Amino acid sequence: MHPMETNTEIVFTLGEIAEKVEGELNGDPELKISGVAPLNSAGETDITFLNNEKYIPQVAQSQAGAILISRDVPVTVGPATLKVDQPYVAFAKVLELYYSDQRDHGGISPQAWVSPEAQVSESCHIYPGAYVGKNAEVGPNSILYPGVFVGDNAKVGSDSILYPNVTVYQGCEIGNRVILHAGCVIGSDGFGYAQKKQADPETPIVHYKIPQVGIVIVEDDVEIGSNTTIDRAALEVTRIGTGSKIDNLVQIGHNCTVGPHTILVSQVGVSGSTRIGKYVTIAGQAGMVGHCEIGDGVTIGAQAGVTKDVPAGATVFGSPAIDARKALRAYSSIEFLPDVRKKVSQLEKKIKELESKLEEA
Repeated sequence: MHPMETNTEIVFTLGEIAEKVEGELNGDPELKISGVAPLNSAGETDITFLNNEKYIPQVAQSQAGAILISRDVPVTVGPATLKVDQPYVAFAKVLELYYSDQRDHGGISPQAWVSPEAQVSESCHIYPGAYVGKNAEVGPNSILYPGVFVGDNAKVGSDSILYPNVTVYQGCEIGNRVILHAGCVIGSDGFGYAQKKQADPETPIVHYKIPQVGIVIVEDDVEIGSNTTIDRAALEVTRIGTGSKIDNLVQIGHNCTVGPHTILVSQVGVSGSTRIGKYVTIAGQAGMVGHCEIGDGVTIGAQAGVTKDVPAGATVFGSPAIDARKALRAYSSIEFLPDVRKKVSQLEKKIKELESKLEEA
């Protein structure tokens, strides 16, 4: 049993699916499809997809009723085909047809606490145990699961989903069609302290907290993973741009800007006041020092340590992060370093022997 079952009453013909995905159909347009499954387990009423050419040999053995493939894939045997420009995107559209995200627009639970001064749309669903503070706003069709906290003066747009135990601190703004996964924290204090000198030699310095009075703005169509934290700005705005996708366990410091349609993979750490451009990809466990400028279209490799600005379009990795081509040459040499060291030692010994002979001569 799949953890999210299809609705057994939903059946589409191949012709209807072809229209949905704008695909070129090679097969019976009246064939009824009632489910979606992987290539190796799909049955005759299922549709599957092929996004990697190395699995082409499996197509002929597949029991699927139909398969989504790229227009340039040479498949001549097997299930009916729907040829599309982007099979993975088409597959996502098909999943939307069959699988429910289990939204339940059941209104506001009596066990939720909603301030009488909050503005909450009647079409929202607010589960038991959720909290909506004074002057907060929650837009139409948004869902707040149990344990969600929306602080005073915070805003949540329309059609957004806040999963269990999401925290939106006071004054922060969440856009439309935003998904915040469980445990996500938006607007916790930025890590800002002044070092206060003291006369006491036992404690010559104490860390004096700088009030963090800015906010976080999460723009439309953003998705943020579980247990990710985005700190509020010290004075102005920490901003996450439209359409950006942030994985689990990411830390974004105060005053940062993440541009539109950027991807941050799990365990990325972004120090305060860093500006990240649009269409940037930052792979897992990469870290950035504060006040960096990451240009548009940059790719940063996994576990990279970014210590300076990265120009638009660049690809970098390593720690410290450098141009990918230089990094590849450098890292490819690492395994040979013991042999090089041994050779250098041998050459040094020979040079000393030659110098000694020259002195004797």
